[in-house]
Amino acid sequence: MTSTEQDVKKKGFWVRALRRTPNWIIFLVIAVSYAVFLLGKDLLTGETVVLADVALAVLSGLALSAVIFRVNRWKSAREKKKPSGSPTQTNVERAMSTRRLPDDAPAEQWVPELRKAIRADRVMAWIGPLLFGAFGIMGIYLIIDNPEHPWFWILATIFFFSVGASTRPQVVILTLALKL
Repeated sequence: MTSTEQDVKKKGFWVRALRRTPNWIIFLVIAVSYAVFLLGKDLLTGETVVLADVALAVLSGLALSAVIFRVNRWKSAREKKKPSGSPTQTNVERAMSTRRLPDDAPAEQWVPELRKAIRADRVMAWIGPLLFGAFGIMGIYLIIDNPEHPWFWILATIFFFSVGASTRPQVVILTLALKL
């Protein structure tokens, strides 16, 4: 088994596990993660956290989670109206993660979508590292700017540089285009 097939298998495992998870658990995980991020940012930058900040972080986490779920339901309802083999966002993402097109995928609809994905991927191949590199440089500036409490910016800088370094083109799109 090649490393690419192993990556697809791993990604498939996490996607299947996420789909099996009840929606209310995902809702709470998103809300709690966002609240922890907001409060952690305040703590790591040296700000004092009061009860009002905690309440605001929890409420904004719940609001963000509700918006994400509403948009996801709207997108799912819209995509269910289309035929099963049409190149919807969900079908394109599924085809890229499994490296297989749907059985009833019409080439005249999928070729333009795959071309669009190839164009977007080419742009992201060079703009992704530049953008996240710029965010990393901004993080270094913010570390120097606030030397008393640099921990949040140190973590953010490491995150931005690692994401920028890992941005690479997806050969999956080209593989799918060749199958048509």
